[in-house]
Formats: sequence, C-alpha cells, structure tokens
Amino acid sequence: MAPEATAVVVDLVDGLGISTVGAVAKIREARPQFPVVLWCERDAARNCSLTDFAAAGVSAIVFRDEAALESRLLSAITGASDVAFRQLTDQAIHRRVPIALAPVVRFCLDQAHGLPRVEAVARAVGMSPRALAYQLKRAGLPPVSTLVMWSKALVAAYRLERSTESVAVIARSLGFASGSALRRLLKRSANETPQALRGPGGFGWVLRCFERRIGKNVRR
Repeated sequence: MAPEATAVVVDLVDGLGISTVGAVAKIREARPQFPVVLWCERDAARNCSLTDFAAAGVSAIVFRDEAALESRLLSAITGASDVAFRQLTDQAIHRRVPIALAPVVRFCLDQAHGLPRVEAVARAVGMSPRALAYQLKRAGLPPVSTLVMWSKALVAAYRLERSTESVAVIARSLGFASGSALRRLLKRSANETPQALRGPGGFGWVLRCFERRIGKNVRR
C-alpha cells in the first residue's frame, strides 16, 4: 500500500475472481484505522456473505447503483473514524465545552461530511431544536450552523496535513460545491490557505483557533 494513500476501495473479488476478504483483513491488520470501502454491485452482494467483509474490517459498503455515487463514496471514506483526530478534538472539547453540551460538538464533528440541520443535532442529543439553541446561547457557545462549519474546517485541516488529497476532493467530500468554498472557510476560520495548512502543525493551528472561538464567551 502506498504510504500517501488515504483510503482503499475494493470490490468483492479481485481481477482473478478471488474474494478480497483476505486482502481486507491484511490491510486492517497493518493499518487498524485505515478506511477500507467495499464498492460492489448490489446483485453480486446478495450472493456473497457481507458478514465476512464486516468481520474482516471494511469501514463502509457502497453499491455502484446508488444515486450521488461520488458523494456517497467520499462520505464513506471521510466518515471512517480516525482515532487521532477524535482524540485531539475530544481533548479540545473537554477543555472548552461544558460537559452537558460536549455531545453536541462531538456530533457536529462526526457529521462534518454532511450538513446536519439543528433538528438532526437536537434529536441526536435528546433535545428539542429550541432547547438546544437556548442551551448553546446560555453557555456562550456558537449556534449549530457555526459548529458545523468549524467541524468542516477541522476535518479539512486534518486531511490537508495528513494526506496528499487535493483541495477539490476534500471540498467535495465535505459537501462543498468547489475548492474555492473550502478555501474561503479556512481563510475565515484560521486566516490561512490550504497550502499553508499542509505543513506540520497546520491542523494544530486550526484546532487552537477553534478552541479560542468556542472558549471566548463560554460559561461552564
């Protein structure tokens, strides 16, 4: 596997017709947190034990006949958990966010590849949209829409520093229509360009900007 690869997409079988379950297992053993997406025909999957692939460690399954295929594939890759990213952002949440509202910020970070509306976030944390908006304002935290945009900026910065993915690919996987939209977000959030954030410490800088922003008016 190339060291600069950011994910592996496999079919049910390789070019010789041999099941890729073993290959998935080997990738998972070598790179426990590496995204491995199974991309296959829906009909072929019916005649195959997807349980074996799940046990081998695939991160997501995407069928070729799905609508918005590119978006679905990119979201599957983006959504595969990255332990380092989660640990670093969890630490920031612990330092800056009241315990009762930490799940709200965590949900926005985990759903950064989409555009979760306040209703979805509220439902995920067991509140009504009105109650959630009130609790965020009362704690001095930004509204959900701002938290979602910060989440996208953090994911983008992490991938810019840790991978060779193009700005356009990262932008599309995070729901932006173009790389320019992502560039504007990073400029607005951290006053930096994607190129600058590719260097060592790029993600750390955006994370510090995020902490300063959410901690500015926070009341615990």
